[in-house]
Amino acid sequence: MRQLTFTIVFTLAACATAAAPGLPVAPAEPRGLMPTLTPSERAATFTLEAPAPPAMGPDLKLWATHYHTPIVTPAPETMSAALPLLDRNGARISPPLRQKDWCEAALQGSVSVKQGSKSTAYVFVDSDGPEQTNCDAQLGSLSDGVKAATRRARFMAVNHPLGCGVRNLPLTPFRTIAVDPSVIPLESVIFVPELRGRRFTHDGREHVHDGYLFAGDRGGAIKGRHIDVFLIDDHFEPLEDLFASTETRTFSAHVVDADDPMAAAVKAGGQSSSCEPVAP
Repeated sequence: MRQLTFTIVFTLAACATAAAPGLPVAPAEPRGLMPTLTPSERAATFTLEAPAPPAMGPDLKLWATHYHTPIVTPAPETMSAALPLLDRNGARISPPLRQKDWCEAALQGSVSVKQGSKSTAYVFVDSDGPEQTNCDAQLGSLSDGVKAATRRARFMAVNHPLGCGVRNLPLTPFRTIAVDPSVIPLESVIFVPELRGRRFTHDGREHVHDGYLFAGDRGGAIKGRHIDVFLIDDHFEPLEDLFASTETRTFSAHVVDADDPMAAAVKAGGQSSSCEPVAP
């Protein structure tokens, strides 16, 4: 899972999309029934056209895992083994959390703490703090280095409900991915032909994916051609064959030229809302 660090504007169904010859297409909506959407609105609703073949880079054989922002509540006041999140200065910035929730926050790289009607999101900033607890039991086969760093995780509060990736980029479910920047540059747009046209459900609505992913995050456990796809929760079954693949079960992907109109729309859509540090 990534170790660093959304608002999707749900609009009415988009106009029909058309793919370049030979590329998969998402199901079309009848023309003339809905207002025309801007490119950013089409990016937000996963209805962009497929990229022109000349805009696609060489085939990358990627494999994927997934991560999400856990939504938790503070530990009961009577629980002694509870841990607050600490900032870079070692100050407490959250109410005490159950140990499993603290470890999940460190593993996923973000957490949303709900208190009554208010929620505050926190994102991982570094692993230079004191060792607070041992999360090894939740980290499976991750490296000893990642496990050691997790015990010393430090955070900051942000104004976005699901947290930020790198460069204060909002985390967008089914769009943001964490990457190894030496393989896929940050803020790149990736097109996955096998993803295009696939149905998924988010926030009670059914969507048809346009095939684009946005490299808006990175993580200590993400190396080489491994990507981590951000989801809003653990419900990933409709796309499990892609988002829970392995090093030996890969899929094709292409970096899209930055000046391609579809890539520009994806990037603009990912930066359409603010994700800034705030005082907790």
